[in-house]
Amino acid sequence: MPRARVASFVSALLMLSASARAQSLSEILPRLLSESVTMPSTTGTVAGNPHEAHFLPAVAQLKAPYALNSALVTQLSTFPLGSSSGGFTYKTNEGTGIPERNSNNFGPAFAERALTNGKGRFSVGANFQHVEFEEFEGLGLSGDVRFYLQHNDCCPGQNPATGAPPPTTTGPSGPDDKNLFFEGDLVRADLTLKARTDTVSFFGNYGITNRLDLGIAVPIVRVDLNASMSSNIIRLATSAKPTIHSFQGASPDQRVVSESGSSSGIGDVVLRAKWNVMAAPGGGIALGGDLRLPTGNEKELRGTGATQAKASFYYSGEFGKLAPHVNVGYTFSSGSVDPSVGSYALGDERATPTVVSSAYDTIFPEPPPSALTEADLQVPDEINYTVGLVVAVHPKFTLNADFVGRTLRDVNRFLVAPQSFNFRAEAPPTAPAPLQSATYSDGLVLAGRGDLQLLLGVVGVKINVTRTLLLNASVLFPLSSDGLRPKVTPVIGLDYAF
Repeated sequence: MPRARVASFVSALLMLSASARAQSLSEILPRLLSESVTMPSTTGTVAGNPHEAHFLPAVAQLKAPYALNSALVTQLSTFPLGSSSGGFTYKTNEGTGIPERNSNNFGPAFAERALTNGKGRFSVGANFQHVEFEEFEGLGLSGDVRFYLQHNDCCPGQNPATGAPPPTTTGPSGPDDKNLFFEGDLVRADLTLKARTDTVSFFGNYGITNRLDLGIAVPIVRVDLNASMSSNIIRLATSAKPTIHSFQGASPDQRVVSESGSSSGIGDVVLRAKWNVMAAPGGGIALGGDLRLPTGNEKELRGTGATQAKASFYYSGEFGKLAPHVNVGYTFSSGSVDPSVGSYALGDERATPTVVSSAYDTIFPEPPPSALTEADLQVPDEINYTVGLVVAVHPKFTLNADFVGRTLRDVNRFLVAPQSFNFRAEAPPTAPAPLQSATYSDGLVLAGRGDLQLLLGVVGVKINVTRTLLLNASVLFPLSSDGLRPKVTPVIGLDYAF
């Protein structure tokens, strides 16, 4: 773990405050999207300038980029933190009152075993993990995520009260459609995103009886986002009049904008209970319950904004030096991410020669509705499952390996699919130009709703440094390409029992 990173995180941990900025982390991608299509006015007296809202079109088309933001927020905030159970477990001898160790290994890193601490026994510790994300739905976050944005229907069919475009129509819809020709242009927006989290999780467990443990896990989280959007005007309709849509400058057809921010503070606190219902060598069978509280700031991506309750079944056993374990659980979620993940966000107006107070004032007298529904914002239920093996290599050295799976229920799913757009070139009003169509096959679109499988592999070691102090080191690596995919993730921690 680099010293500079540790020093930076400790400083943030002591301050427990987010860096100063104008918007929260959940608003970065919506704002970036609007900034990326902001164009200077060509004529200060023409209504609808600057051109920002012209390329923030119908709600249905904007749902894909905003749904991506909602998915990022949920998956970033619920990344696994690891087990909070102690590596030393005991059973108090009822005859002598003396606690005795009931396992020859130190347990798994990202799973629970059926063993409990033992009556009157405490275990405390802390883990540090650094997570960086590199893909979303199999697409690299270094520019492979791409959206096509149409010009909105700026004239025919507008709502006379609000000025909003028709909900499902952009661009010419048929040979008799009198929409202005320049509405056939597109903006292609390519997203680059660097997202990372540094988390220190403090945990404690106490044995109420030989069979019942109560515990708590308190994460302190730092989130860093650095995003940019490269926008390119696709001149399907205005190649003969490029000044109608232009970013101006040396590259009038292209603009790159960036947004970044960071946040530090407490995450979602987890309360835990485990009851061993059938004792056997290495554990037997236990039932568990977790209550995840919405203590983290969801606008700053340190929490989900939801209360989550997880019911779990644990099996673990010991067969010589080998100790297999299986966890199966279901997480019930109640709550939603902040609505700002799916709202229009005003970019930097570039009005010339007349500066307007807001681009929305000239397009939408009232703020447009969110692109996301209540269902899109809900934090999903989960099916949780883990299978793993612990090997007692030496009395002071244990190896562990886990297969960690999560199934997020009924969430937005995405795919790269062909999209067709209608346009026509400029022509005299008495003789509309023929309707044409252009198809692009590399844009990210919504594919409906369904379950999302997130799979991780874990390998690690636990070393008995002295007495009942353990040094834990693990590496997480992705086993699936769906959803938000992390890079190889290091985890290091300490565990002490008394």
